[in-house]
Amino acid sequence: MPPKPAAPVYLPAFQRLVPELLGEPWAEDDGLSDVEIDRRLADSPAAAQLGEHLVLPTALREFYRAVGNAGDLLETVHYVWDPDDLEERDGFLMFLEDEAETVVWGLPVENLSLPDPLVWRRSAGAEAPEGDWEDEGGTFSEFIMDLLAWTFEDTADDDGRGAPR
Repeated sequence: MPPKPAAPVYLPAFQRLVPELLGEPWAEDDGLSDVEIDRRLADSPAAAQLGEHLVLPTALREFYRAVGNAGDLLETVHYVWDPDDLEERDGFLMFLEDEAETVVWGLPVENLSLPDPLVWRRSAGAEAPEGDWEDEGGTFSEFIMDLLAWTFEDTADDDGRGAPR
């Protein structure tokens, strides 16, 4: 008998982002399947750069499973990269950039096997040849939940739910 897959740890909290921030019930098509994540990841620059060393941390994979198709969450004042856009730079797997493309966030490649690694911020956008990385002081799950809550907290439409700025 094959081993039982691990129960999702972060998935329920990420799924709750849809009703809490968008005011709609979570639907399966808000997320990506593991097959789709793996297919897209195989086409990413990171796959070519890191080869067999490319592993998605559990928290990032479950984030894509929960909201990988929820553009209203992923494309606001920050852009969460699709799995096929992930790229390695300076020993970090970049996954997020601000809308001005002046700051990028990543996970240390050496920590990708951890379930929920710490997030680091680069002082320059992804296309800049150089930039300094600084620890954000939180894990991926903490960081992304805080970022999305902050993004939606100051705005509300007529129904009183958050809306992208």
